[in-house]
Amino acid sequence: MIDVSPAPSAEPVRTVRVPELVGVPAMDAHDRALDAGLLAVAENATHTAGGRSLIHRQDPDPGAEVEHGAIVRIWVSA
Repeated sequence: MIDVSPAPSAEPVRTVRVPELVGVPAMDAHDRALDAGLLAVAENATHTAGGRSLIHRQDPDPGAEVEHGAIVRIWVSA
C-alpha cells in the first residue's frame, strides 16, 4: 500500500503569546512585539510623534497564541 499522507514538515510551527500593547508608548510597543518574536504594524498612524503616542487598540488580543513572526495590528492614539 502506498502512503499518501503529507510529509511531515521539516520544522514544527513555533507559536508565541501576544504581549499587552494597549497603553504602551508606540516606540515601546514595537520593541515589545519584536522581543516576543512578532511585528507590530500601525494601522492608523502616519507619524507617531516620536513614539510618545500610546497604543489604544491591538489585534490579536493580549495572550493570544500566534505563529512566531506574525503581525500584531496596533492603533495609535492621536
